[in-house]
Amino acid sequence: MPVRVRANPPGEFIRDHLVAAGGMDYPQSIHRAYKAYLRDRGLDGASRASMSKYIWLANQLGLIAFDHAEPSEYWNAVEDGVEVPPEYVRESRPHAPSPRHYYRILDPGDPRWIRLEASYRESIGLEVRPMAPRPPVRPPAPPPAKPPPKVKRPKVEKPPKVPKKPPAKPPRPTPAERVAPYEERVGVIIATLEELETSPSLEAVEDIENRLLDLGEDVVGAMAKARGTERTLLGNINSRLRSALEEMGLLRSSVERVLAAAEPAQRIRAEAALRAAIRVFRENLATGE
Repeated sequence: MPVRVRANPPGEFIRDHLVAAGGMDYPQSIHRAYKAYLRDRGLDGASRASMSKYIWLANQLGLIAFDHAEPSEYWNAVEDGVEVPPEYVRESRPHAPSPRHYYRILDPGDPRWIRLEASYRESIGLEVRPMAPRPPVRPPAPPPAKPPPKVKRPKVEKPPKVPKKPPAKPPRPTPAERVAPYEERVGVIIATLEELETSPSLEAVEDIENRLLDLGEDVVGAMAKARGTERTLLGNINSRLRSALEEMGLLRSSVERVLAAAEPAQRIRAEAALRAAIRVFRENLATGE
């Protein structure tokens, strides 16, 4: 519940509301009035459950009593000709917002209205701190002084601004420029073939094959993102790499024959076959045919 600085506590409000309403009202009306009262003071925090709690406390302390808007005989159906047994007790639901469920104030001058919760705790034997003094009401703040009239400064005309041209965007690379790094790697492999021709070795063949496989993986990955002409150029490189990989067996066997040749005549024939295999390999890698 809100502090007492800006609004009355719930018990005090319930007392004043019942007195203003003629001494009797039902809980829903009290709750709506207190909610509107807090809203007028810029507060929000009165729920139906909290209001029911304070009404229950007032009822337990004997500050209010349950009553009816009509005589109890009316609600007990005596007027309808029904005989009520002597031990019958009508069900009472004080929390229900019905016109029959009213509460009547018993003693508006009881000081326990100010602190319902503390008074209830005292009634059941619990310790309660003494009530703090209510803070003084602050006087309303004086209205703010009117600011001095503004003096318009003479308007100085500025020279018109020359619109700045937006910086030119760099031209987008062409498909050929995007594919150029892969072509350069193909050229490196072709240059390696010249070293293989002068000094054949199986390590050089393995290096060429590994480079072809790595380049093929990169080209396939780039083809998945490429479109149009770029995809066509990458597909051409991919087909050339596949053609070159098909000739790796011939190239490897030619190198093995050169390394296995024991006589000069055999080595000459093996080197000629190696040069032919390198030429075919180079043509497939360069043109794909």
